[in-house]
Amino acid sequence: MGRDRAKGRESGFTLLEMLVALSVISIAALALIRLDAYAVRTAGDLDESTMAGIVAQNRAVELWTDPAPPTIGNSAVGVANAGRNWRVEQRVAKTADDGLLRIDLLVRPKNGRGQAALTIIRPSR
Repeated sequence: MGRDRAKGRESGFTLLEMLVALSVISIAALALIRLDAYAVRTAGDLDESTMAGIVAQNRAVELWTDPAPPTIGNSAVGVANAGRNWRVEQRVAKTADDGLLRIDLLVRPKNGRGQAALTIIRPSR
Protein backbone atom coordinates (compact mmCIF):
# COMPACT_ATOMS: atom_id res chain seq x y z
CA MET A 1 0.00 0.00 0.00
CA GLY A 2 2.94 2.35 0.58
CA ARG A 3 3.94 1.89 -3.02
CA ASP A 4 0.50 2.90 -4.32
CA ARG A 5 0.70 6.17 -2.39
CA ALA A 6 4.09 6.97 -3.89
CA LYS A 7 2.75 6.36 -7.38
CA GLY A 8 -0.24 8.62 -6.70
CA ARG A 9 2.01 11.47 -5.62
CA GLU A 10 4.09 11.28 -8.80
CA SER A 11 1.12 11.84 -11.10
CA GLY A 12 -0.18 15.38 -11.58
CA PHE A 13 1.45 18.83 -11.47
CA THR A 14 3.04 20.69 -8.62
CA LEU A 15 2.06 24.21 -7.70
CA LEU A 16 5.37 25.52 -9.03
CA GLU A 17 4.82 23.84 -12.41
CA MET A 18 1.36 25.37 -12.64
CA LEU A 19 2.70 28.86 -11.84
CA VAL A 20 5.39 28.53 -14.52
CA ALA A 21 2.82 27.37 -17.08
CA LEU A 22 0.49 30.29 -16.24
CA SER A 23 3.38 32.74 -16.53
CA VAL A 24 4.28 31.46 -19.99
CA ILE A 25 0.65 31.65 -21.13
CA SER A 26 0.32 35.20 -19.73
CA ILE A 27 3.43 36.41 -21.55
CA ALA A 28 2.17 34.88 -24.80
CA ALA A 29 -1.25 36.54 -24.33
CA LEU A 30 0.35 39.95 -23.73
CA ALA A 31 2.46 39.57 -26.86
CA LEU A 32 -0.67 38.80 -28.90
CA ILE A 33 -2.46 41.84 -27.49
CA ARG A 34 0.47 44.11 -28.47
CA LEU A 35 0.53 42.55 -31.95
CA ASP A 36 -3.19 43.20 -32.31
CA ALA A 37 -2.74 46.87 -31.35
CA TYR A 38 0.07 47.18 -33.92
CA ALA A 39 -2.18 45.66 -36.61
CA VAL A 40 -4.96 48.14 -35.83
CA ARG A 41 -2.56 51.10 -35.98
CA THR A 42 -1.07 49.85 -39.26
CA ALA A 43 -4.53 49.44 -40.78
CA GLY A 44 -5.33 53.06 -39.87
CA ASP A 45 -2.09 54.27 -41.46
CA LEU A 46 -2.84 52.24 -44.58
CA ASP A 47 -6.31 53.79 -44.79
CA GLU A 48 -4.81 57.29 -44.61
CA SER A 49 -2.15 56.46 -47.20
CA THR A 50 -4.78 55.07 -49.57
CA MET A 51 -6.96 58.17 -49.21
CA ALA A 52 -3.91 60.41 -49.66
CA GLY A 53 -3.19 58.56 -52.92
CA ILE A 54 -6.74 59.23 -54.12
CA VAL A 55 -6.41 62.93 -53.23
CA ALA A 56 -3.08 63.06 -55.13
CA GLN A 57 -4.67 61.44 -58.18
CA ASN A 58 -7.58 63.91 -58.06
CA ARG A 59 -5.14 66.84 -57.93
CA ALA A 60 -3.12 65.34 -60.80
CA VAL A 61 -6.26 65.14 -62.96
CA GLU A 62 -7.07 68.77 -62.13
CA LEU A 63 -3.56 69.85 -63.13
CA TRP A 64 -3.56 67.73 -66.28
CA THR A 65 -6.96 68.95 -67.54
CA ASP A 66 -6.45 72.65 -66.71
CA PRO A 67 -5.84 74.48 -70.00
CA ALA A 68 -3.39 76.86 -68.31
CA PRO A 69 -0.13 75.28 -67.16
CA PRO A 70 0.72 75.62 -63.47
CA THR A 71 3.27 78.18 -62.30
CA ILE A 72 6.82 76.89 -61.95
CA GLY A 73 7.89 76.64 -58.32
CA ASN A 74 6.61 75.25 -55.03
CA SER A 75 3.15 75.74 -53.56
CA ALA A 76 0.83 74.16 -51.01
CA VAL A 77 -2.92 74.12 -50.70
CA GLY A 78 -5.46 72.67 -48.27
CA VAL A 79 -8.07 70.28 -49.65
CA ALA A 80 -11.09 68.62 -48.06
CA ASN A 81 -11.86 65.12 -49.28
CA ALA A 82 -13.64 62.13 -47.72
CA GLY A 83 -14.50 64.19 -44.65
CA ARG A 84 -10.83 64.87 -43.91
CA ASN A 85 -8.51 67.79 -44.44
CA TRP A 86 -5.38 67.27 -46.53
CA ARG A 87 -2.31 69.33 -47.34
CA VAL A 88 -1.26 69.07 -50.99
CA GLU A 89 2.28 70.24 -51.72
CA GLN A 90 3.23 70.59 -55.35
CA ARG A 91 6.53 71.31 -57.04
CA VAL A 92 6.47 72.30 -60.71
CA ALA A 93 9.74 72.25 -62.66
CA LYS A 94 10.87 72.38 -66.26
CA THR A 95 12.17 69.24 -67.92
CA ALA A 96 14.89 68.82 -70.56
CA ASP A 97 12.11 69.18 -73.12
CA ASP A 98 10.79 72.77 -73.10
CA GLY A 99 7.34 71.49 -74.08
CA LEU A 100 6.91 69.49 -70.86
CA LEU A 101 6.61 70.22 -67.12
CA ARG A 102 7.29 67.85 -64.24
CA ILE A 103 4.85 68.11 -61.34
CA ASP A 104 5.63 66.37 -58.03
CA LEU A 105 2.72 66.07 -55.60
CA LEU A 106 2.97 65.17 -51.91
CA VAL A 107 -0.27 64.71 -49.98
CA ARG A 108 -0.46 64.44 -46.19
CA PRO A 109 -3.39 64.54 -43.81
CA LYS A 110 -3.60 67.61 -41.59
CA ASN A 111 -3.79 65.23 -38.61
CA GLY A 112 -2.31 61.80 -39.09
CA ARG A 113 0.63 59.88 -40.44
CA GLY A 114 -0.25 58.53 -43.90
CA GLN A 115 1.04 60.22 -47.03
CA ALA A 116 1.24 59.73 -50.79
CA ALA A 117 3.58 61.02 -53.49
CA LEU A 118 2.82 61.24 -57.20
CA THR A 119 4.73 62.64 -60.18
CA ILE A 120 3.15 63.59 -63.50
CA ILE A 121 4.41 65.12 -66.71
CA ARG A 122 2.18 67.55 -68.63
CA PRO A 123 2.53 69.91 -71.57
CA SER A 124 3.89 73.35 -70.69
CA ARG A 125 1.50 75.09 -73.08
